[in-house]
Amino acid sequence: MSVLRVVVTRSGGFAGLTATTEVDDPDEAERITEAVHRAAGSPAGNRRDDFVYEFTIVTTTETEHVELTGAQVPAEVRARLR
Repeated sequence: MSVLRVVVTRSGGFAGLTATTEVDDPDEAERITEAVHRAAGSPAGNRRDDFVYEFTIVTTTETEHVELTGAQVPAEVRARLR
């Protein structure tokens, strides 16, 4: 199974805005996917007005959805999404 792309939708926050970013470089998408899977087991936190990130991971065989709170998203992933 090879990751083709990752689509990230960030919603929530104080203003409730939604933003979408797509990573279509397979190597970069693979690195993000690995970091997201590691982070999914970390505590979600309960910060008020925190962002929610939905990662849609598209592989050669399936599409997976992973939702993380802002507190769960690793700094290395957050930096790549700006």
